[in-house]
Amino acid sequence: MAGVLNLLPENRMYAIPPIIYALVSNALQIYGIIVLGWHFFPILYLWWWEEVVLSTFGWFKLRRMRPYLRQKESDEAVTTGEKSAQIRFFLLAVYFVFVVVLAGFLFAPDGSAIQNILTIFFKNKVFNLNLLTFVGIQGWIFWRDFYHTPRYDKVPVAELRSTFDTRSAVIHAGLLIGAFMCYLLPKFNLKTEHAFMFGFMAV
Repeated sequence: MAGVLNLLPENRMYAIPPIIYALVSNALQIYGIIVLGWHFFPILYLWWWEEVVLSTFGWFKLRRMRPYLRQKESDEAVTTGEKSAQIRFFLLAVYFVFVVVLAGFLFAPDGSAIQNILTIFFKNKVFNLNLLTFVGIQGWIFWRDFYHTPRYDKVPVAELRSTFDTRSAVIHAGLLIGAFMCYLLPKFNLKTEHAFMFGFMAV
């Protein structure tokens, strides 16, 4: 019993912040969609920024683990792994043009271009708060796993080095599908945008 009780504070510390983040993030997105009338673009742009944040912290994690990895691998393997992780940033640069030009302007519903411009330049307070909460939770996870209680042996190094991990694949697919839906819904006058957006949030 004593052993279990000793684990509770650590487990709570590890579990509660991500749960709080998920609740706050979803609440902000629902508020943006229902109250502020968001279309697809803010959600897609948020997804893009989330992948930028994840890729950045992933690279920081590899740099932090460099001495540990060099005990197990050659210097060349460690350097190659870091370079492989950096390819994500090139893909994200391509997607930035894709998301902003297509979803933000070409396929944007009538009257939404101004709001999209405000979002791009961080004038959308709800969007900004949502993004900041994501940066905050990723920063907390980085501090937890790499400074407070380092657990290098449990870090999925292969995922950090890969161009596409599971989450990244979902986000990249979501960006493509979302941009396509931005084009499809207005073209065929479909009134199901909110349903698709809530589906994206669920993913």
